[in-house]
Amino acid sequence: MSWRRTSLRCIAEYIPRIADLSLARHLDAWPAEFITGPRAVGKTTTALRHAESVLRLDNASERGIVLDDPDAALREGPFPLLIDEWQHAPEVLGAVKRAVDSKQPVGGRFIITGSSRNDLHTGQWPLVGRALTTHLWPLVGRERFGDAAKPSLFDRWDTDRRFSVPADAPDVLGYIDLALDGGFPGALTAAASGARDDWMRTYVDTTAVRDLPEFSAPRGRPPSPELMRRCLAVCALHTAGVAPDASLARDMGVDARTAAGYHETLRVLRLVADVPAWHTNRLKRLTAIPKRFVADSGLAAWLMGVDREGLKRDSTARGRIIETYVAAQLRTEVEAASRRCTMFHLRTQGGEHEVDLVVEFGRRVAAFEVKTASAPTNMDARDLAWLRDRLPAEQFADGVVFHTGPHRYRLDERIEAVPIAALWG
Repeated sequence: MSWRRTSLRCIAEYIPRIADLSLARHLDAWPAEFITGPRAVGKTTTALRHAESVLRLDNASERGIVLDDPDAALREGPFPLLIDEWQHAPEVLGAVKRAVDSKQPVGGRFIITGSSRNDLHTGQWPLVGRALTTHLWPLVGRERFGDAAKPSLFDRWDTDRRFSVPADAPDVLGYIDLALDGGFPGALTAAASGARDDWMRTYVDTTAVRDLPEFSAPRGRPPSPELMRRCLAVCALHTAGVAPDASLARDMGVDARTAAGYHETLRVLRLVADVPAWHTNRLKRLTAIPKRFVADSGLAAWLMGVDREGLKRDSTARGRIIETYVAAQLRTEVEAASRRCTMFHLRTQGGEHEVDLVVEFGRRVAAFEVKTASAPTNMDARDLAWLRDRLPAEQFADGVVFHTGPHRYRLDERIEAVPIAALWG
């Protein structure tokens, strides 16, 4: 049986999420929790696993009581109370604020899901300092094939549980299939019935037409669904690449301000997840340009117009899509960490040295390269070694070359080659 067929498991039943751990931890200690993430990523489904009752504000009858008296609507619980699709009755947020400020029992009173547009209106957001946030992303390998209940990779970095290679690890064709699948639950279900393209097309159209009106276009113009689609397509063409804002604007065929406005909308919708450049006073002449990523590799591939055969023929596109897939796995691990953890990339201004992804956790730095080859060599780790030699030994927390082969082995001092599947093994 091929990896692709075994990977397309039925998702009708709930798949535990890595974010369940941080969500439960937050609810134990904090009165309100906001769950954000791209459309159709499973926010409500996950929230319902932690809630005792639900108020669905996209339902007219349930919204009515909130509009009549929001404080009364929240008073009885039972708690935790899930407030779903808050944007249909924004008055509910003021009621949450008042309930939290009333010094009622602290832990686990409200879970809020819905629009992420508050990111653009932080000055008006009434829950500043009153709600924690959990970001939910498309499904990753550890959720689909491994143990989502394990601590974050960066919480177990120094243990023998850091990486474990599964016996049935995919080959490069299997990784292509996984990257094309991506992690949207609906896309996985659609792919199993041969309707993946239809699902992706509908998803993009819905985002452009339904979500866009919540945001203001630059210079007061009506927001344009066509420009939204074009911006998303341009971001996909640059995924896993270091591209300045001017390049995005040029490829969109608009001015820089317009391009920046649509790109920011996609960031708030969590459809793009650019990685900032890393800086340290120990290294000079590093670029400040972010590395561009579409949040889901399957969506990126569809927007690029590449399928399995196309990725087999095009090594550049294959590298971009597989790196986008790996970045999604690491992004989820970073956000699940119990301590401060941030993902960056590193590139010198002249391009002489480049490290695909750098994760800073605590005072330590782990560095990652992503290769589509099945047996990377020391040459593939040369920039990791360059970084290792320029940082204090106690700061450099090892380098990893992720690859598509079956074996884990040492490449250099404190640098190893690791199959991508070890992220969920």
